[in-house]
Amino acid sequence: MGSERCIPLIGHIAFGVIDRGTNLIQVRPTSLCPLSCIFCSTDAGPFSRYRQTEYVVKLKYLVEWFNALAEYKQVNDIEAHIDTVGDPLTYPELVELVKELSRNPRVKVISLQTHGSTLTERKVDLLEEAGLSRINLSIDALDPQLARYLSGTPWYDVDRVKKVAEYIVQNTRIDLLIAPVWVPGLNDAEIPRIIDYALKIGAGKTWPPLGIQK
Repeated sequence: MGSERCIPLIGHIAFGVIDRGTNLIQVRPTSLCPLSCIFCSTDAGPFSRYRQTEYVVKLKYLVEWFNALAEYKQVNDIEAHIDTVGDPLTYPELVELVKELSRNPRVKVISLQTHGSTLTERKVDLLEEAGLSRINLSIDALDPQLARYLSGTPWYDVDRVKKVAEYIVQNTRIDLLIAPVWVPGLNDAEIPRIIDYALKIGAGKTWPPLGIQK
């Protein structure tokens, strides 16, 4: 999706940029997701039941709209929050997107929301070099079997995600916020364990270490 289609990038929840009247601008470059979480409110992933279309926005076009919105807001402490109705890690130009956002003088924070299923240490290093400030990492269960069940994905490996989380804390300037989705009746017992885990590994260097979603 690019400028040749003349599609505005403000006004749709699945792609583009979203302004909710604060200093935070949501940036949604794609709607794709590798997981099929059983609690997903947007029916994302390979086992989606109702989705008929997915979106991938061209980098230059997305940055143009972001910069235009940032200029319109006239705010000098903008947080560019890269999230999606899927997972931003599916965007092939994610590192380049972070670089471009960091070039806007009005942007002071760049954050990323992800389940981290395909995140690697190498990608973390590249994102750090590009200017990423914080990763909001959704770990919904520490028990591997329950984590796979919640993700709706048999190959999801929470232990591998934990290793990358610990790498972020120990080896980069990127801050880490653990953001589990609490699904009452399913992962209630996991939430205290996740809280303990986040505190144990040193999440939250600048921002809070946790943000529980429900």
